[in-house]
Amino acid sequence: MLAAVRDAVDAAVHNTTRSRYGSFTPSTCSSSRPSRHNRLSSSAKANVRLAIEHAWAKSTLKKYGQGVAAFERFCDLESVPHSQHLPADKFLLCAFTASRAGEVAGVTARGAVAAVKAWHIMNDAPWMGNIRLCYTLRGVENLTPSSSRCDQRPPVTAAMLDALDKNLDHNDPRDAAVFASVCCAFWGQIRISKILSETQNSFIPGWIPLVSDLAPPSSHAGSRILKLPHTKTKGNRGNSSMLCRQQGASDPIKAVENHLLVKAIPDNLPLFLHRNRAGGLICLTCKKLMLRYNVVWAALGHPVSTGHSFRIRGTTELLLAGVSPSVVQAMGHWLSDVFLVYWRRLDLLAPLHAEYLEL
Repeated sequence: MLAAVRDAVDAAVHNTTRSRYGSFTPSTCSSSRPSRHNRLSSSAKANVRLAIEHAWAKSTLKKYGQGVAAFERFCDLESVPHSQHLPADKFLLCAFTASRAGEVAGVTARGAVAAVKAWHIMNDAPWMGNIRLCYTLRGVENLTPSSSRCDQRPPVTAAMLDALDKNLDHNDPRDAAVFASVCCAFWGQIRISKILSETQNSFIPGWIPLVSDLAPPSSHAGSRILKLPHTKTKGNRGNSSMLCRQQGASDPIKAVENHLLVKAIPDNLPLFLHRNRAGGLICLTCKKLMLRYNVVWAALGHPVSTGHSFRIRGTTELLLAGVSPSVVQAMGHWLSDVFLVYWRRLDLLAPLHAEYLEL
C-alpha cells in the first residue's frame, strides 16, 4: 500500500506543483524599437529590468517559461521564421491559442497566453493581443474536452483530521510536525506551500514562518497569530493568519504547542522542523507531508489529497459552522469574493443561510 500511495503522491505533486521546464529569461526583441530613453544610463535601465523581473514570483516565471517554450515550438512547427516569433503579431497569437482547441482546457490556453504576454512586458515589446484573441480564448474554453475538465479535489474534513490524530504518534517529532502543519493550514486557511520548505535540508529566508513568527496567545482561549513572511498576493510584505482555538482533536493551538514541546527549535529556524533518526533537524516538506497523511487516509479508504485541499476545505468548514462569510474572507485573506468558488457542500451551506427567512 505504501508504494501505491507514494506513486499517487508523486503524480499529485507533478500535477499540482509549478513546472520546472524552461526558463523565463530576459531576451532582446528581434525588432527593437528606437526609444527616447536610450540616452539613460546603463544602471537606470538595469534598475528597471530588475524591478520588472521581480514583478512575478519566481515560481510564476518558471511556469511562464513552459508557456513561452510551447509558443516557440508552435512557431517552429509552423515554419515561422525565428525573427518573427517574438514579438508576436495578432494573427500568430490567435493561431497559437487555437492550435490545441478541443484538446486542452481553456485555463491551459489562458496560462500559455499569459506567459507570452509576460515576455512582451519584460522585454518592453508591443503586445498585440486584441478582441479577436479574447474571442479565440472563449472558443477554446467552449471546446474544452470532457477529459480535460478536472473533478473537484476531494475535500479534507475535520473528521479526517480527527482520524489522522488517532493514527499518528504525537511523541514522534515527524508526526507531531505533520499534524501541527495540517491543522494550522486547515483552520488558518493557509496554503501549505507558504509554511513548508521545498527542500528538507535548507530553507529560503523570508519565505516560510520561523518559530519566532508564532505570536504569544492573544485571547483567553489561547488563540495565536502566525506571521506569514511571504504570500501569493502580497509577496514579501507577507500577512498574518489567525490560529483560533478549536474544540476537538484538530485544535491547531494544541497541535502546534505539542509539536514545539516534542522538540526544542531555536526561534530563528523554521516552525515546522523535525528531527531525523540521526537527531539532526530537517525541514518538513510538502511531499513528505503528503506521503505521511495519505498513507494514513488510504488505509481508511480515503482518496489521495493534495496540499490545496486544506485551505479549500478549511474555508467550507468555517462557513458550515456559521461563521460569517465576511469573517471567513478576512481570515483567509481573500482579496475578493473569488473564495466563493471554493465553497463546497452547497447542499448544507444554502439551507444554513437561506432557510426560513423572515420576509
